[in-house]
Amino acid sequence: MAEKYGPGAGPGPQSLSDEELSGLLAGQRFGALATLRGNGRPHLSTVAYAWDQRQRVARISTVAGRLKVRQLQQDPNCSLYVASDDFWSFAVAEGEAELSPVSGEPGDEVGLELLAMGHSFAGPADEQAFLRQMVTDQRLVIRLRVARLYGTALSSG
Repeated sequence: MAEKYGPGAGPGPQSLSDEELSGLLAGQRFGALATLRGNGRPHLSTVAYAWDQRQRVARISTVAGRLKVRQLQQDPNCSLYVASDDFWSFAVAEGEAELSPVSGEPGDEVGLELLAMGHSFAGPADEQAFLRQMVTDQRLVIRLRVARLYGTALSSG
């Protein structure tokens, strides 16, 4: 027998509490960042991020020359979409992005912020190599300061 979809097929989406949404963001590492093109259409980028629940900030590592950086310089409004492992739940974090300076010297403030985003290393030599690479890559941090958090969960049964 074919499964029924559409109205009357089962329970609808359930809104998630702020705590549940924050937990979903904290439990994932990848999402889709939506920035705005000059013509108003969204531009989506798959990103790795770190969620700071206390500050309500999603930190995203990126390279200075990327399109998303140029678009955020023009319009800082953006959204981060994150799905659960089974895709039955999602969260969207909306807000304005703040761009850090580019990491200019190993161990500078930006490099240390990138290091704190959840990287683990075998020892200090590996950390130093990471910090040097952040300078070489011209890495910076997109700090999405979340003003609105929303999302839903669907029942899988």
